[in-house]
Amino acid sequence: MKVLRYVLGLGMGLGLVHAMGSAEQASAAEPTIIQHPMLDVPAVNVQPFLDAGCVRSDDGLDCSAAPAIQRFGCFGNFLRIDPSLGGLEPRVAIAECSAVVSDETAATTGIVRLGCRLPLYRRYVIASRGGFELVQSEAQFRERFGSVTSAAEALAFATALTTAQPQWKIALGENEEFLADRIETTHVDRIRGGYDVHLFDTERCGCSQHPTSAVAIRVSLNGRIQVGEGVPVYQDTQVICVD
Repeated sequence: MKVLRYVLGLGMGLGLVHAMGSAEQASAAEPTIIQHPMLDVPAVNVQPFLDAGCVRSDDGLDCSAAPAIQRFGCFGNFLRIDPSLGGLEPRVAIAECSAVVSDETAATTGIVRLGCRLPLYRRYVIASRGGFELVQSEAQFRERFGSVTSAAEALAFATALTTAQPQWKIALGENEEFLADRIETTHVDRIRGGYDVHLFDTERCGCSQHPTSAVAIRVSLNGRIQVGEGVPVYQDTQVICVD
């Protein structure tokens, strides 16, 4: 459950996690896995952030000593690097800057809600004209990156503008169980007028087994997205409460 693990990993006020014991629902047998090749996506440029004083970690940047980044109010002065964004055009240095945002203003100051009780929203910091700028709405994101011209860029739009994430391999932990008989890994299909991007999204909040669903996200050539109905494919074996 990579999406859930990421949200919980932000920690420090996002919510309390309580394991409630094993669930009685039986899991599916070992499914048929349709393994699609990993999309060739250029690496995300992080050098401008390093030059500004950020320090690279496994999955992001600690920008506690970078005044040029601190002014954006990123949660914990941390920037997340999402490899899926490498296909954006024009090519820029980009990193996720999550921040606590009022729900009343989220339409213009947040792209996707990540928190449960805490109104934590995804935004992006972009290196631009020798400095940095903040992209904090879906409309700003589309305006900044324009039309979608490739499968790699469709992947970037789908992951940037939703909570869904790619999974190029299906490998469950010991406390997870399958729900589907057939699962396809992430892939992008070219369709008339755009792309269908096949990702995975996890139910993050509340008390449940937090199923992860396969979901198709339609990305039009003008960057607008339409999220299809998810199909649950695996879940935790325990009921876990995330407040």
